[in-house]
Amino acid sequence: MRTPAGGRDMKRHSCKLIYIYLALYFIINLLFLGRFPFVHSDESWLSGLTCAIMDEGPAATEPFFDLMPRHPHAIKLLFHLLQVPFIALGGYALIPVRLLSLMAGTVALYFMYRLSITLTGSTGRALLMTALLSVDVQFVYAAHFARQEILLVAVMLAALDFLYRNANGWRAAHDRMLGLLVGLSAGIHPNALLVALAVGGACLYLWAVERKLRPRNLLRLGAISAACAALFAGASLLMDPNFTRHYIAYGSELGVSRSLGDKLTGLLPYYRKLFRGISVTYYTPPIRIALIMFGIAAAASLVVSVFRRQALRFLVPALALHAGIMLIGRYSQPAVVFTFPLGYLLIQDILSQPVRDGSRAAPAAALAVWALPAILCGAMLVNTALAVRPYLGDEYDRYEAAISQAVPDGARSLANLNAAFALGAENMLDYRNLSYLDAAGESFREYISRNGIQYIVYPEEMDFIYENRPVWNILYGNVYPYYQSMREFLSESCDMVAQFESPYAMRIVRYARDDDWSVRVYRVSEALP
Repeated sequence: MRTPAGGRDMKRHSCKLIYIYLALYFIINLLFLGRFPFVHSDESWLSGLTCAIMDEGPAATEPFFDLMPRHPHAIKLLFHLLQVPFIALGGYALIPVRLLSLMAGTVALYFMYRLSITLTGSTGRALLMTALLSVDVQFVYAAHFARQEILLVAVMLAALDFLYRNANGWRAAHDRMLGLLVGLSAGIHPNALLVALAVGGACLYLWAVERKLRPRNLLRLGAISAACAALFAGASLLMDPNFTRHYIAYGSELGVSRSLGDKLTGLLPYYRKLFRGISVTYYTPPIRIALIMFGIAAAASLVVSVFRRQALRFLVPALALHAGIMLIGRYSQPAVVFTFPLGYLLIQDILSQPVRDGSRAAPAAALAVWALPAILCGAMLVNTALAVRPYLGDEYDRYEAAISQAVPDGARSLANLNAAFALGAENMLDYRNLSYLDAAGESFREYISRNGIQYIVYPEEMDFIYENRPVWNILYGNVYPYYQSMREFLSESCDMVAQFESPYAMRIVRYARDDDWSVRVYRVSEALP
């Protein structure tokens, strides 16, 4: 059947609209890329390692950690290589490293649009659903945050789009292409496992329900993906012969080695914290509306699947994704963004069911598939605007400028990693090293002397952590063994050269804006006693 000329023109018009929308989205977000969210130490940590890789090669470790155990590996090497051109062109600064995330977010929206067209056949509804995801505060947050999650979201959506777009004529070549796409994402972050499980869930659905894939396709896909992941593991072993032992030990610190029972019971508390906005150092945006909608859509999909099994096509990937979250057991706040595209696709699929089936409710449903997403889009836009507004000041710019004014260029410093963009990753050591002083048989004074520390950027949160010990030991380890000697050293062997107030003096998000926290900059005396 030939497509009417008017229909073809409308489709071309909608295709142009998505490019215009994505361009505007990129430009608008670029305007407040350095303002929202607040700068997290993960951003300077990851990009600081990229700088070290640029200087020393792939086997480099973080220059700001000396006592804190760090070992080279290739599990995140692809992410660091993607960051290299941004730092090479823009320098070690906040905007260049966040620019990669914004570009990945824009790419993710493009594949969300393509995937929605494949599933609904409507470019207009696809554009509306893409806009809904794009204005969600959790997605905006991830697209501005210089971490790996948004890159993996783009990979996940690209993989699902490729899978569903080619399902009717699936061939062995498709197995290879999809396997490579999913497998290579292991070089971005270990959470590539979540991508693999979500895509694997979609493959299982296409095999078990729609009969469009065969067991040999699943085996080939799994083998190719596993082989790609094994390449990164092999490269890690070349960098560090004890990689397996070291990586397991590091995972244990993050809770990955907890018992399966503990991991399985952690999902509900995880979502409860997200719902209530509870976090330690990560910004937790207001996502209650989205979480409620996703829960309703998942329940509706389960009910509808009793009568129409095609309703499982996003529920199965979503369940597989959550199985991966529980299996990893880390339950980190940034990882929740993986559920958002699938959640919105669930909503779109449920709203389209009556229209697709031609039921009596079809006329009302036809209105709902347009009206409800449009209403939600407006509500989410308002929610995001209210969430972003408090962060549109220049707090980090002032924090960075105050440190740069007090500490000369190239001076060796001890500081929190959120100051690395001002000090330079190669010129500073982080407070996380200090909890290992006893194990190294070294005092605070000896540590300062051995490393030639000239300046100490001291955030008031150190006093707060000590006074409320051991509740916040998760931030820097146990501060008790060295705190008093550190305070004595600051008093006896240092001169305070600057003091200023900044929310960046307190990394615990629930307290950061509750008080006027201060940062004091000390110059170490030339002759140490």
